[in-house]
Amino acid sequence: MQFPEDIPYFVENRDIAAFFRVVLNVEFIDDIDRERSNVVRVHHKKGEVVRETPYARHLRGALEYLLRERPAGSTEWALMTGVSFWEDDRLYAYLKDLYDYFFGDRKEPPVAPDPEARQPVK
Repeated sequence: MQFPEDIPYFVENRDIAAFFRVVLNVEFIDDIDRERSNVVRVHHKKGEVVRETPYARHLRGALEYLLRERPAGSTEWALMTGVSFWEDDRLYAYLKDLYDYFFGDRKEPPVAPDPEARQPVK
């Protein structure tokens, strides 16, 4: 398989495919904080995660795979989402921050690159 089909659950779970193709798309990526409630179910009284839904488990697995294997470069990512990170390290730093926002202790959503920005000078 090739990217993005090699992402775990991408082919068999439409919600995971939609997350990567739609939620992380250039038009919606700045609203990633809205997706958090679909991923993390919180017990409002104690602030603890009550349970992980199948969607959350699959998304966790997909993000862990991406962070571990780094199967795509920033060009392939831009073709899938329309979001250009320009450099692989920037892409994977964003995905790490996203993972920490959904499943770790990061309080604020990660900031996506400005779609109007020019490629940074190295």
